[in-house]
Amino acid sequence: MNASDLSRLILSYSLKLREDYLKSRKPPERMPHKSWVEPDRVLGKEGHALVIILPTVGCHWALTSGGCSMCGYVYDGSQSTPSSSLLLDHFKLAYEKLAAIPPPISVKIFTSGSFFDEKEVPKQVRDEILHFLSRETKVEEVIVESRPEFIREDIISDAINALKEKRLTVAIGLESTSDRVRSIINKGFSLNDFKASLEILRRLEAGVKVYLLVKPPLLREAEAIFDVKRSIKHLSEMNVDAISLNPCTVHKGTFVELLWKKGCYRPPWLWSLVKIILDVQGEVDATLTCTPTASGLPRGPHNCGLCDRKIDAALKKFSVTQDAKQLEHLNCKCKLEWKLHCQEELVSH
Repeated sequence: MNASDLSRLILSYSLKLREDYLKSRKPPERMPHKSWVEPDRVLGKEGHALVIILPTVGCHWALTSGGCSMCGYVYDGSQSTPSSSLLLDHFKLAYEKLAAIPPPISVKIFTSGSFFDEKEVPKQVRDEILHFLSRETKVEEVIVESRPEFIREDIISDAINALKEKRLTVAIGLESTSDRVRSIINKGFSLNDFKASLEILRRLEAGVKVYLLVKPPLLREAEAIFDVKRSIKHLSEMNVDAISLNPCTVHKGTFVELLWKKGCYRPPWLWSLVKIILDVQGEVDATLTCTPTASGLPRGPHNCGLCDRKIDAALKKFSVTQDAKQLEHLNCKCKLEWKLHCQEELVSH
């Protein structure tokens, strides 16, 4: 089966799964407030980030074209389009959590889709949020997510102007610099599309953060390690500001979950994340982070169960300090099992 046929097969499964699971979404007025404060790297310094999940209708790509094969965030969106006042109420309630947090602070505004898609976040709401943050002295950086098709020069220019002296950073889920790998993910855009967005962001002096998916479906562990390391090298050559390694987790209602339930997919080993960082650290100018979710659980990145918590904590500490020394001496009896597993894959491939 060629890559095109495989992509169409994944798309057909994804569309069917979306249809079933989207029925469980809540109406806007019943959407819970989701926000938290976490340690983070803020413009080269150790600080904190306020993470805000706005209850939008969700990712346009997921709703219309099946979405990415591993992503179930669209199910966290609202059943219908929320009012502007509801979105602003969610934002302002979340912002109260910064009252006792010292600077430097970044504010991450996520929507389970694209912040610059006006079907998710109306321009009026976007402008009001950014103008509000422009007046907050503790906030140094505002991070939002977007697919490339919504990154236009006029939109980014307006956002930068609204924030005044605050840094705007746009995060893009590229997942891999390989178009073949992204076709398996059903990403819906090419590397050239990403480069066009990067050029706009660079020209307007916005920050650029890129998400890389560690172990997409249908990639073996050793292949996944190679793909991420190659992608990091390519992105470093493109001079992006930050690279986030996102180990794949098994979301409900996704193609990845379908494979996982059939015993055809295992989330990545935590050892793979450690190896990637140690192998590229020192060769990359970009800030490199890895803050796994669901570590140690069957649906998340995991090792043997005995060392998972320790390694997860070390990865998260590295993400804030950028000091890889704490990763160098990690050990567990399962490390040999992981190494042998990767070697066997290389031999049998």
